[in-house]
Amino acid sequence: MPNTGFALPGVPTPTPEAFRQPLRQLLERTLGTRRTAQRRLHQGQGQPVIVFPRQHTGPESTAALRTVLEESGFRAHDWGQGMDQGPGTMGLNRWLRKLEECVIDVFEATQAPVTLLGWGLSGIYARELAKRANPLVRQVITLGTPFNTTADPQRSCKVLALLDSAAERLPLAVRHRLRQTPPVPCTSIYSRDDGLVRPEQCCERDSAETENIELSGVRHEELATHPRALEVITHRLAQPEDRWEPFEQAVRLHA
Repeated sequence: MPNTGFALPGVPTPTPEAFRQPLRQLLERTLGTRRTAQRRLHQGQGQPVIVFPRQHTGPESTAALRTVLEESGFRAHDWGQGMDQGPGTMGLNRWLRKLEECVIDVFEATQAPVTLLGWGLSGIYARELAKRANPLVRQVITLGTPFNTTADPQRSCKVLALLDSAAERLPLAVRHRLRQTPPVPCTSIYSRDDGLVRPEQCCERDSAETENIELSGVRHEELATHPRALEVITHRLAQPEDRWEPFEQAVRLHA
Protein backbone atom coordinates (compact mmCIF):
# COMPACT_ATOMS: atom_id res chain seq x y z
CA MET A 1 0.00 0.00 0.00
CA PRO A 2 1.52 3.37 -0.94
CA ASN A 3 2.39 5.86 1.75
CA THR A 4 -0.03 8.77 1.45
CA GLY A 5 1.88 10.95 3.91
CA PHE A 6 4.68 13.33 3.03
CA ALA A 7 7.75 14.84 4.65
CA LEU A 8 9.84 17.84 3.70
CA PRO A 9 13.46 17.09 2.85
CA GLY A 10 15.74 17.59 5.85
CA VAL A 11 12.85 18.06 8.28
CA PRO A 12 12.33 15.22 10.81
CA THR A 13 8.90 13.65 10.88
CA PRO A 14 7.09 14.56 14.12
CA THR A 15 6.70 11.64 16.49
CA PRO A 16 3.40 10.85 18.25
CA GLU A 17 4.91 12.13 21.50
CA ALA A 18 5.52 15.50 19.87
CA PHE A 19 1.78 15.85 19.44
CA ARG A 20 0.90 14.35 22.84
CA GLN A 21 2.99 16.74 24.92
CA PRO A 22 1.23 19.98 23.86
CA LEU A 23 -2.11 18.22 24.20
CA ARG A 24 -1.20 17.01 27.69
CA GLN A 25 -0.17 20.54 28.68
CA LEU A 26 -3.43 21.94 27.34
CA LEU A 27 -5.47 19.37 29.27
CA GLU A 28 -3.56 20.07 32.47
CA ARG A 29 -4.22 23.81 32.13
CA THR A 30 -7.89 23.10 31.45
CA LEU A 31 -8.23 20.68 34.38
CA GLY A 32 -6.14 22.85 36.70
CA THR A 33 -3.32 20.39 37.27
CA ARG A 34 0.38 20.09 36.62
CA ARG A 35 2.63 17.06 36.73
CA THR A 36 5.79 16.48 38.70
CA ALA A 37 8.13 13.60 37.98
CA GLN A 38 5.92 11.25 40.01
CA ARG A 39 2.50 12.77 40.71
CA ARG A 40 -0.09 15.26 39.57
CA LEU A 41 -0.52 18.46 41.54
CA HIS A 42 -3.86 20.22 41.40
CA GLN A 43 -3.79 23.97 40.89
CA GLY A 44 -5.42 26.45 43.23
CA GLN A 45 -6.85 29.92 42.98
CA GLY A 46 -5.59 31.44 46.19
CA GLN A 47 -7.44 29.20 48.64
CA PRO A 48 -5.97 29.73 52.13
CA VAL A 49 -4.49 26.93 54.22
CA ILE A 50 -2.77 27.01 57.60
CA VAL A 51 -0.02 24.39 57.85
CA PHE A 52 0.81 23.18 61.36
CA PRO A 53 4.22 21.54 61.98
CA ARG A 54 5.06 18.06 63.20
CA GLN A 55 5.61 17.66 66.95
CA HIS A 56 9.06 18.75 68.21
CA THR A 57 9.63 20.72 64.99
CA GLY A 58 8.84 24.20 63.74
CA PRO A 59 8.23 25.96 60.42
CA GLU A 60 11.27 24.29 58.84
CA SER A 61 9.46 20.93 58.85
CA THR A 62 6.68 22.29 56.64
CA ALA A 63 8.72 24.67 54.48
CA ALA A 64 8.91 22.27 51.52
CA LEU A 65 5.18 21.53 51.72
CA ARG A 66 4.26 25.21 51.92
CA THR A 67 6.49 25.95 48.93
CA VAL A 68 4.71 23.30 46.86
CA LEU A 69 1.35 24.70 47.88
CA GLU A 70 2.35 28.27 47.04
CA GLU A 71 3.72 27.21 43.66
CA SER A 72 0.46 25.36 43.03
CA GLY A 73 -1.57 28.53 43.52
CA PHE A 74 -2.67 28.26 47.14
CA ARG A 75 -2.01 30.70 50.00
CA ALA A 76 -0.09 28.68 52.57
CA HIS A 77 0.33 30.12 56.06
CA ASP A 78 2.60 28.92 58.85
CA TRP A 79 0.91 28.57 62.23
CA GLY A 80 3.12 31.29 63.73
CA GLN A 81 4.01 29.57 67.00
CA GLY A 82 7.52 28.30 66.28
CA MET A 83 8.34 24.80 67.50
CA ASP A 84 5.49 22.55 68.63
CA GLN A 85 6.20 21.08 72.04
CA GLY A 86 2.55 20.50 72.93
CA PRO A 87 0.31 22.65 75.13
CA GLY A 88 2.49 22.11 78.20
CA THR A 89 1.28 23.71 81.42
CA MET A 90 -1.12 25.92 79.46
CA GLY A 91 -3.42 22.96 78.92
CA LEU A 92 -5.19 22.00 75.72
CA ASN A 93 -8.19 24.35 75.93
CA ARG A 94 -6.16 27.50 76.59
CA TRP A 95 -3.70 26.44 73.89
CA LEU A 96 -6.51 26.07 71.35
CA ARG A 97 -7.88 29.47 72.30
CA LYS A 98 -4.47 30.93 71.44
CA LEU A 99 -4.28 29.07 68.11
CA GLU A 100 -7.78 30.18 67.23
CA GLU A 101 -6.44 33.71 66.76
CA CYS A 102 -4.38 32.51 63.78
CA VAL A 103 -7.50 31.06 62.13
CA ILE A 104 -9.35 34.33 62.65
CA ASP A 105 -6.43 36.38 61.30
CA VAL A 106 -6.13 34.31 58.10
CA PHE A 107 -9.89 34.34 57.56
CA GLU A 108 -10.03 38.11 57.95
CA ALA A 109 -7.06 38.60 55.62
CA THR A 110 -8.38 36.33 52.87
CA GLN A 111 -12.15 36.61 53.40
CA ALA A 112 -12.38 32.89 52.66
CA PRO A 113 -12.89 29.76 54.78
CA VAL A 114 -9.55 28.31 55.81
CA THR A 115 -8.28 24.76 55.39
CA LEU A 116 -6.41 23.46 58.45
CA LEU A 117 -3.60 21.00 57.71
CA GLY A 118 -2.06 19.30 60.74
CA TRP A 119 0.76 16.78 60.99
CA GLY A 120 0.98 14.32 63.86
CA LEU A 121 0.06 16.08 67.10
CA SER A 122 -0.88 19.30 65.33
CA GLY A 123 -3.60 17.43 63.47
CA ILE A 124 -5.32 17.27 66.85
CA TYR A 125 -5.15 21.06 66.99
CA ALA A 126 -6.57 21.33 63.47
CA ARG A 127 -9.52 19.07 64.28
CA GLU A 128 -10.32 20.80 67.56
CA LEU A 129 -10.02 24.25 66.02
CA ALA A 130 -12.49 23.19 63.33
CA LYS A 131 -14.96 22.35 66.10
CA ARG A 132 -14.43 25.68 67.83
CA ALA A 133 -14.40 27.94 64.76
CA ASN A 134 -16.20 25.86 62.15
CA PRO A 135 -17.84 28.83 60.32
CA LEU A 136 -14.31 30.00 59.46
CA VAL A 137 -12.96 26.54 58.58
CA ARG A 138 -13.46 24.95 55.20
CA GLN A 139 -11.98 21.49 55.89
CA VAL A 140 -9.36 19.58 57.85
CA ILE A 141 -6.51 17.49 56.46
CA THR A 142 -4.36 15.44 58.83
CA LEU A 143 -1.09 13.57 58.30
CA GLY A 144 -0.44 10.66 60.66
CA THR A 145 -2.63 12.13 63.40
CA PRO A 146 -3.70 9.70 66.16
CA PHE A 147 -7.08 11.27 66.97
CA ASN A 148 -8.82 7.92 67.47
CA THR A 149 -8.14 7.59 71.18
CA THR A 150 -10.14 4.36 71.48
CA ALA A 151 -7.22 2.69 69.68
CA ASP A 152 -4.87 3.82 72.47
CA PRO A 153 -6.57 2.61 75.69
CA GLN A 154 -3.25 2.26 77.54
CA ARG A 155 -2.14 5.78 76.62
CA SER A 156 1.00 4.39 75.04
CA CYS A 157 1.03 6.66 71.97
CA LYS A 158 4.08 8.93 72.20
CA VAL A 159 2.38 11.65 70.18
CA LEU A 160 -0.71 11.83 72.38
CA ALA A 161 1.52 11.70 75.44
CA LEU A 162 2.42 15.32 74.71
CA LEU A 163 -1.14 16.25 75.67
CA ASP A 164 -0.61 14.68 79.08
CA SER A 165 2.29 16.98 79.92
CA ALA A 166 0.24 19.48 81.90
CA ALA A 167 -0.23 19.29 85.67
CA GLU A 168 -2.93 16.66 85.19
CA ARG A 169 -3.35 13.99 82.56
CA LEU A 170 -5.84 14.67 79.81
CA PRO A 171 -9.32 13.91 81.22
CA LEU A 172 -11.20 10.99 79.74
CA ALA A 173 -13.95 13.34 78.60
CA VAL A 174 -11.44 15.32 76.53
CA ARG A 175 -9.93 12.14 75.08
CA HIS A 176 -13.45 11.14 74.08
CA ARG A 177 -13.92 14.55 72.45
CA LEU A 178 -10.76 14.16 70.38
CA ARG A 179 -12.19 11.27 68.41
CA GLN A 180 -15.41 13.10 67.57
CA THR A 181 -15.55 14.17 63.94
CA PRO A 182 -15.35 17.93 63.26
CA PRO A 183 -18.39 19.49 61.53
CA VAL A 184 -16.42 20.03 58.30
CA PRO A 185 -15.02 17.67 55.64
CA CYS A 186 -12.06 15.68 56.96
CA THR A 187 -9.32 13.78 55.15
CA SER A 188 -6.92 11.61 57.14
CA ILE A 189 -3.71 10.57 55.38
CA TYR A 190 -1.80 7.84 57.18
CA SER A 191 0.70 5.02 56.66
CA ARG A 192 0.91 1.49 58.02
CA ASP A 193 4.67 2.01 58.02
CA ASP A 194 4.47 5.27 60.00
CA GLY A 195 6.69 3.96 62.79
CA LEU A 196 5.32 6.39 65.38
CA VAL A 197 1.54 5.97 65.40
CA ARG A 198 -0.56 2.94 64.56
CA PRO A 199 -2.82 3.19 61.49
CA GLU A 200 -6.01 2.43 63.44
CA GLN A 201 -5.34 5.53 65.53
CA CYS A 202 -5.59 7.68 62.39
CA CYS A 203 -8.82 6.32 60.91
CA GLU A 204 -11.99 8.40 60.86
CA ARG A 205 -15.44 6.90 60.88
CA ASP A 206 -16.93 6.66 57.40
CA SER A 207 -19.38 9.39 56.45
CA ALA A 208 -20.35 11.51 53.46
CA GLU A 209 -17.60 14.03 54.28
CA THR A 210 -14.75 11.92 55.67
CA GLU A 211 -12.06 9.87 54.02
CA ASN A 212 -9.07 7.82 55.18
CA ILE A 213 -6.26 7.51 52.65
CA GLU A 214 -3.48 5.02 53.26
CA LEU A 215 0.07 5.44 51.93
CA SER A 216 2.46 2.53 51.64
CA GLY A 217 6.03 2.45 52.89
CA VAL A 218 6.02 6.02 54.24
CA ARG A 219 7.51 6.98 57.59
CA HIS A 220 5.90 9.58 59.84
CA GLU A 221 8.53 12.20 59.08
CA GLU A 222 8.04 11.72 55.32
CA LEU A 223 4.29 12.23 55.16
CA ALA A 224 4.34 15.93 54.25
CA THR A 225 6.58 15.50 51.21
CA HIS A 226 5.46 12.18 49.76
CA PRO A 227 4.25 12.65 46.15
CA ARG A 228 0.98 10.81 46.76
CA ALA A 229 0.26 12.93 49.83
CA LEU A 230 0.93 16.12 47.85
CA GLU A 231 -1.47 14.99 45.14
CA VAL A 232 -4.20 14.30 47.71
CA ILE A 233 -3.61 17.57 49.58
CA THR A 234 -3.70 19.75 46.47
CA HIS A 235 -6.79 17.93 45.23
CA ARG A 236 -8.57 18.61 48.53
CA LEU A 237 -7.61 22.27 48.42
CA ALA A 238 -8.54 22.79 44.76
CA GLN A 239 -12.11 21.55 45.07
CA PRO A 240 -14.87 24.16 44.84
CA GLU A 241 -15.94 25.40 48.27
CA ASP A 242 -19.51 24.22 47.83
CA ARG A 243 -18.59 20.73 46.68
CA TRP A 244 -16.55 18.05 48.44
CA GLU A 245 -16.07 14.51 47.24
CA PRO A 246 -13.73 11.73 48.36
CA PHE A 247 -10.38 11.71 46.60
CA GLU A 248 -10.59 8.08 45.51
CA GLN A 249 -14.04 8.65 44.04
CA ALA A 250 -12.87 11.74 42.17
CA VAL A 251 -9.87 9.85 40.77
CA ARG A 252 -12.15 7.09 39.43
CA LEU A 253 -14.55 9.59 37.87
CA HIS A 254 -11.89 11.66 36.16
CA ALA A 255 -9.35 8.96 35.30
